[in-house]
Amino acid sequence: MEAHAEAATGQSEDQWTDSRAPALQELVESGRFPTFTKVVGAFEDGYDLRLDALFAFGLKALLDGLTPIIKGQEAVT
Repeated sequence: MEAHAEAATGQSEDQWTDSRAPALQELVESGRFPTFTKVVGAFEDGYDLRLDALFAFGLKALLDGLTPIIKGQEAVT
């Protein structure tokens, strides 16, 4: 799929991501999406499509959220 996208756009994955950086930065700076801003700020080197790092980050958040249930504590709602 990446090869097809690169052929269609004429851009590598990194070039395509870099071309979207100003739009993502605008979203962060707008203040309209505080949760998005907080999530992006939690990444060590800013937003990057390192899928392994994104997966680990999301999995940690999911598992941390399940901890009270696993430990038999009441979940915060």
